[in-house]
Amino acid sequence: MKKAAALILCLLIILSCALLSACGSDKKKDLSGSKYVGIWKAAYMSLKDEQGEFEHDIFLVLNPDGTAEFTSDDEVSKCTWEETGNGFKLKGDAKMSFTDDGEGIQSTVLGVVLHFDKQ
Repeated sequence: MKKAAALILCLLIILSCALLSACGSDKKKDLSGSKYVGIWKAAYMSLKDEQGEFEHDIFLVLNPDGTAEFTSDDEVSKCTWEETGNGFKLKGDAKMSFTDDGEGIQSTVLGVVLHFDKQ
């Protein structure tokens, strides 16, 4: 029970950091050929050997012009993104990195791994 509570607390911290951070830039890129362009939905989170479901919908929209939106509970953070060697990263105050795990993407923040599936 303590592990589940810690997992939920970590998720709330992650979401607070991501949603309360202003990310943005005026630079536009052409990423229309990227396999990451599209809508990604958080499927589950994990912490070591435990896995948990989300009570709220969390979406990440990656646009071909290099802009992005991170949405949870009608809160939208606007960001920019660019590909890296093994995934992509959001730029701005949030500075989240995502790796491609072969089935989706994931980001690790404070030891909690958020797993996203493409919609």
